[in-house]
Amino acid sequence: MGRLFLKLYSIIALAGIIFFVGVANLENILQGTQEEYSSNLAQGTYRLLEKRLGEIPEKQWPALLDEVNQGGGYLVDIVSVESLILSASTMTRLNQGAVVLGKIYDASYSYKRLGDSEWVLVIPFEQSGYLHTQRLINSTFNLIEKRLLEQSQNDWPDILKELNLQFYFPVVLVEQHHEKILGSEFQRLADREVIIEKPGDDTELFYRRMSDSSYVIKLGPFDEPITLNYLQFILMLVFSVLVALAVLFWVYPLWRDLKQLGTSTKAFGQGDFSVRSETRKQSVLYRLAGSFNAMADRIQGLISSHKELTNAVSHELRTPIARLRFGMEMLQDSKKEEDRTRFMESMNADIDELDQLVAELLTYARFDRDKPVLEFQRQEIYPWLNEIVHQANIGKDQLSIEFEIAGPGLKYARFDPLLLARALGNLLQNAKRYARSKIKVVFSNEDGYFKLSVDDDGEGIPKKDREFIFDAFKRLDDSRDRGTGGFGLGLSIAQRITQWHGGEITITDSSLGGASFVIRWPEEKT
Repeated sequence: MGRLFLKLYSIIALAGIIFFVGVANLENILQGTQEEYSSNLAQGTYRLLEKRLGEIPEKQWPALLDEVNQGGGYLVDIVSVESLILSASTMTRLNQGAVVLGKIYDASYSYKRLGDSEWVLVIPFEQSGYLHTQRLINSTFNLIEKRLLEQSQNDWPDILKELNLQFYFPVVLVEQHHEKILGSEFQRLADREVIIEKPGDDTELFYRRMSDSSYVIKLGPFDEPITLNYLQFILMLVFSVLVALAVLFWVYPLWRDLKQLGTSTKAFGQGDFSVRSETRKQSVLYRLAGSFNAMADRIQGLISSHKELTNAVSHELRTPIARLRFGMEMLQDSKKEEDRTRFMESMNADIDELDQLVAELLTYARFDRDKPVLEFQRQEIYPWLNEIVHQANIGKDQLSIEFEIAGPGLKYARFDPLLLARALGNLLQNAKRYARSKIKVVFSNEDGYFKLSVDDDGEGIPKKDREFIFDAFKRLDDSRDRGTGGFGLGLSIAQRITQWHGGEITITDSSLGGASFVIRWPEEKT
């Protein structure tokens, strides 16, 4: 299970990593598309501005921008090239006259250089989170500044202690030159703008100069809850755990069934042919386990059948071979011609019996090994049945074999004529051995089934023996005298042929007083 789980989870984890990396770099991937889109949106504005700016001297540009920016909205501005902080590739495209995008505090800005001059037109495309934060925090700076200016400078340390008890974040008063970041933001600081510094990924500091003094109010850092600082990591972890649980939930039943099936196959391979795989119907391996069980049943049946066949064959061959050996010894010691002739005839009969046994064994082995291709035909019943009964009548003058087709309009039936003829012939041969004087064959149909019954007036078959009568080499008469005949294979072959027709063969008491063998198969069998 470990390897399977690790492989599946590794694939899912790899897909998740690729997805999240793609999302994280989506902006870079779409940079070209975004720049093209922003260029299309702003090209008209840039052309108008460039035309107006080219018509007036540079000292009048602020007045033109104030006029353009009236009415609120995002402010169009002009900045120097040196003030821009863009990547080298972006600066190259800007210097080539292209419209490029840049980000300042998570806000998108569109830039277009004014010809070969040092000036660049700037159009904001998204609200800056920085400006939004400035507006929110500005009132806090005003309140702190007002509180400090109400007291003398000597009282400021005590006031700061009081403020730090009231605020969740630190409030500090520092001199301007003590903070490195303030040196690069001197002009904005002089204009009393809120300056935001990010010394770390999860840390922010806010600065604003206090009135006209050299002091700067510093707010922060802000300790965000761990759920905010590590939200992405937590979400990734939860996602990974959920995926792992889902994979485990799916893999465990599969692993359990595979292990059970593997144990069964191993035990079966080591000779325990009775073992079977027990799998729930909901399992994906249910059909595979069913195929294994069917195979195991088939193999177990074949092995059992071959063992029985070996035992039976050895038993069946022993008797005629012993008679042959005895006949050869008697033939050697015999002096009279008529005795020699009698022994020779007996030995020839034993050889014929051996031939017959071998032929029956080959037939049984062929039927037991492979199912032949059945050729179902719409067969006319009377001539087919008449031919089989006629063949069975030969050699038994003292027996009367009759046949009847019961049912009005029953003239045709669908079956394999050659195989069913063999099954019926075997039943007739069996009946001839035990019938006293009469055998009756009846072909009929009822309830969607064809029926073929063979009745005799013999002693019948005890109910306790009917369960085993179709087993190979099973004979109720244990004698090996040629008067009874047979090898115990005819009924087994007849049963197999009946099963191939989708039917069954049963034994009941005959109305003639003996046994009744009934072959039954569906009419619509194709």
